[in-house]
Amino acid sequence: MSVPSAEPASARDPSGSVTRLLPVFSANILFGAGLFAHAFLYNFYLQAAGHGPAVMGTAAAALTAGGLTALGPASLLVDRAGPRAGYFVAAAVAALGLALGALVTQPLAVYGAAFAAGLGTATWRVSMAPLLLRLAHGRLRARALSWNVGLLVASGAGWTTLSGTGPAWLEATFGLDALGGLRVALLAGAGATLLAAPAILPARLAAAVASSGVPPSARWRLPVPLLIGVGFVALWMTGSGLVLPFFNIFFERVHGLSVARIGVILALSQALTAAALLLGGEVAARFGPARALVVWMLIFPPALWALAMAGALPVAIVLFLVQGAIPAATNPLIDQILLERAPEGRQGAVSGARNAATETSGLVGASLGGWLLEAASFATLFGLAGIVALAGAVGLSGWSLRARSAERDTAAQHTP
Repeated sequence: MSVPSAEPASARDPSGSVTRLLPVFSANILFGAGLFAHAFLYNFYLQAAGHGPAVMGTAAAALTAGGLTALGPASLLVDRAGPRAGYFVAAAVAALGLALGALVTQPLAVYGAAFAAGLGTATWRVSMAPLLLRLAHGRLRARALSWNVGLLVASGAGWTTLSGTGPAWLEATFGLDALGGLRVALLAGAGATLLAAPAILPARLAAAVASSGVPPSARWRLPVPLLIGVGFVALWMTGSGLVLPFFNIFFERVHGLSVARIGVILALSQALTAAALLLGGEVAARFGPARALVVWMLIFPPALWALAMAGALPVAIVLFLVQGAIPAATNPLIDQILLERAPEGRQGAVSGARNAATETSGLVGASLGGWLLEAASFATLFGLAGIVALAGAVGLSGWSLRARSAERDTAAQHTP
C-alpha cells in the first residue's frame, strides 16, 4: 500500500507543510518546559534534600529505565493509533511523573517518580519524529526535523533561565526555604508539560501505511543493517550520556558558581545550540544528513578532552558551549537517516529501536557517570566520555555513509 496523494500534494506545497508543523512546534515548546526544569534543577533539589551524586545518578538512571520500559508499548501505540495519540498520552504521563518527583524526597520514591516521568518522556520521543515525517516531505523534512529540535532548544534557554532565577524569587517573595523554592519551580514546569496534550490536538496528519497488516511475529523484526546502525547510535550517545547529567554541579563544584549563574551559562548553551541547529538543518537539506552527521560527531570528542584539561572558567565555558551543541544537532539527522529506511508502516517500531539506543545510553551513562564521579574527578569523566563518543562516531559515520552508498548503487541498478 502506498501513502495517499496527500503526501505528494504537501511536498508540492511547502508553505502548507510549514503551517501544519506549527501545532507540533508549539506543543514541543510546552512539553520541554518540565523536562528542562527537571534537567537543570533536579540535582539541586536532591542536594537540598540531603542526597549526593550516587542518588542523583540513580535517579537519572531510573528516568531512563522508565523510558526503556515504555518503548515497546509506545511503538505499538504509534503504529496502531498514530503518533498524535502517542504524543497525547506522553504529555499526561510525563507531567504526572515530573510533578510527583517534585513532591518526594525519599530515595525509593524519587526513583519511582523518575521512572514514571521516563515512561512519558520516551513515549514523546517515539511519537515526535514519525509525527514530523508525516507532516513534512522532500527537503522540508530535513529542515523540519532540525527546526523542531532548534526551537525546542531555543525555548529551553528561556525555560532554563526561568528555572535558574525562579527558586530564588520564590524564596524571597513567599518566604520559602531552598527546598520549597525548587519544588514549586519543578511543579510549574510539570504543569506546562501537561498543557502540551491539548496543544497537539490541532495537528492534522495525512494518512499513512498502517502496521496492522504486518504479522505480529514479524512486527519487531527489523533489517540487520538497521539494527547495526542503532547499535552505533547507542555507543555514540553513551559518550554524552556520561556527562550530560552532571554539568550543573561541574560549574558549582569546580568553578564555584551560583545556581543563577549556572542557569545563565546553560541558557546560553541552549540558545547557541538552537542557532547551530537552524544552520545544520540547512546544511543537511543541501548536502544530505549523512555528511552533516559525520562533521558534527567528529568535533565532539576533542571538545570533551579539552574541557577535561581546561582550568580557566572562560575557556571551560567556551568548550562547554561547543560540546553542548553537538548531541542535539545530531539527533534530527539520526532520526531522518533511520526512519527513512524504516519498513512500510513500522516507523513506530524503528523510532522505538532508535529511542532504545537513546535510553540505554542514558541509563548506562548516568549510572556509570555518577559512580565514576564519586570515585574520581570530572577530568576522568570527561576523558572517558570522549573515548566512548569517538568509538561511536567512527562506527556510525562509517555505517551511515556505507548505507548511503548502497542506496545509490541500488537506485542505479533500477534506473533504465
